Amino acid sequence: MSAPTVAAPAIRTSDPLAQRLAAWPVSRAFAAVVILFLASAAISPASVSQSALLAMLPFAALTAIVSVGQTLVVQQAGLDLSVAGGISLGAFIVAKYGSSQELGLTMAIVLALIVAFAAGAASGLIVAFFGLPPLVVTIAMNAVLIGLVQFLSGGYSAEAPPSLASFSVGRTLGVPNIVYIAVVLIVVAQVVLKTTVLGRRYELVGANRHTAHAAGIGTRRYAVAAYVLSALLAAATGVLLAGFLRTTTLSLGDAYLLPSVAAVVLGGTALTGGRGSLVGTALGALFLGQLNQLVQTYTQTTAVQNIVQAAIIGVGIVVQLDLANRLRRRVIRRNPN
Repeated sequence: MSAPTVAAPAIRTSDPLAQRLAAWPVSRAFAAVVILFLASAAISPASVSQSALLAMLPFAALTAIVSVGQTLVVQQAGLDLSVAGGISLGAFIVAKYGSSQELGLTMAIVLALIVAFAAGAASGLIVAFFGLPPLVVTIAMNAVLIGLVQFLSGGYSAEAPPSLASFSVGRTLGVPNIVYIAVVLIVVAQVVLKTTVLGRRYELVGANRHTAHAAGIGTRRYAVAAYVLSALLAAATGVLLAGFLRTTTLSLGDAYLLPSVAAVVLGGTALTGGRGSLVGTALGALFLGQLNQLVQTYTQTTAVQNIVQAAIIGVGIVVQLDLANRLRRRVIRRNPN
């Protein structure tokens, strides 16, 4: 039996091209990125120089990777606030146990992913089968993960293996290796989500759980899978981040929690669940990366940077949601039936 597809707001072919483009979340995210880069070039040309872009892209790529997992959870009308702990734990495990004197790099990465799988499965099962709020469950799981890092580290940082550091900071054809990983991940995930039966069912479950259940789709398994994938991608982000920074700290993942949610919303995925765009999320991550770069050209004070970024992100999210709601109401008026 073929999977039902998720109904999208109908856009008439007679509508002006600008309106049709504006109704597409990816186009809105792309427009925001273009405007930001043009503004950056006008305000601070140094922020769009080659060296500045090469310094920004790895962090934008890391944000994109963890945000892909966040997108999958948000599509199931959830929210994963344990990604910060997942990043910190993944980074610490690979740094502490990745040396040849310990488990070795490959086995350390496998261990980090196994722990992440267990944490994601636990969160997903509790949310799906016990009906507890995702916010509460994932905050509690984040505390567990951070506590595990504290227990394993004893309060000390760990240094990433040289081979991992060499790969994470390395470039291929002038492009950071981390960017390649993010691009491949996003393309593959987007193709699966948009062109396969599995992806269409996934979006249907997020958009209308009752309809999906009536169609014979096991809705709980998709919710659990969302949290598992988010945890795995958070741990993978931590592994790459440990190599890039060469050392780990207890709060290593904190800087990626808010951006992972902001990138999702800026990319056009509704917090109420349903359809989403991983490409839009990637563009949202790129927007945040360049925004941070632009702010840093004027001040190195972390507090000021956080305030400016939070204000601009808030405005961007409000504009994105307001535009989406306006377009939805317009479609409803034109198609009342």
